[in-house]
This record gives sequence, structure tokens and C-alpha cells, in this order.
Amino acid sequence: MRKLGSEPSAGEPTPSSHRLAKLASFISRELGLIIEREFELPRGVLLTITSVTVLADLSEARVGVSVLPVERAKEIFVRLSAVAGRLQHILNPHLRLYRVPRLVFQLDSSLAVADHIEHLLDNIKTEE
Repeated sequence: MRKLGSEPSAGEPTPSSHRLAKLASFISRELGLIIEREFELPRGVLLTITSVTVLADLSEARVGVSVLPVERAKEIFVRLSAVAGRLQHILNPHLRLYRVPRLVFQLDSSLAVADHIEHLLDNIKTEE
């Protein structure tokens, strides 16, 4: 517990950081539902929202997405970026904010790396 008027310590969440985290979580959840309804994925392709980071000034919400299989990631990412404006338009009424963050999609390769490591481990097991 900190004293009234004192600065928060490095590890202690501030009210604004807590609000940004709640907003990021809400955007992730809502955007996932919107993408599921509005964005048609090819058969056998999995798109996952891995992270959402909202800037403190609410100017941007950086949305990390991962695509499997990795070979289709660039193609799907280009398609997703092309419809970002439409997704933004559908999301905006759900946010109820004066300043709505602009969606910026970023390709997240962490799931692809994990998939590659798992594949390597499977290869090692079959060689034994």
C-alpha cells in the first residue's frame, strides 16, 4: 500500500495502466469475435490474436496475430491488413470511448517458432 500523493513503485500498476490492460483485453475479445464472423479464412488456416497493446494516449492498439500454417502467414496477414478499416468500423461502437485507438496489426511468429521446435523434437524422438 502506498501513501496518498506518493508515486507508484516500479512494479505497482497505476490506475491508467490497469485501465489500458482492461481495454486491451476487451479489444482482444471483441476483435476475435468480429474476425470470426467477418473474416473468411481458407480451410486449414488458424488465425490467433496473441496480444493487444494499447498506447497510453489511446492513439493505437497494436494487435499481434499469429497464423498457422506458417507458409500462409504472409498471405493472410496481407488480407487482414486490407480489411483492417472494416474491422475497425465494426469494433468502434463496442468501445464507447471518445478517442478510439486505431488498429495496427503485427505478425507474431511466437506460435510458429513453438511449432518448429515441436517438429524438431518429434524428429529427434523418431530417430531414437
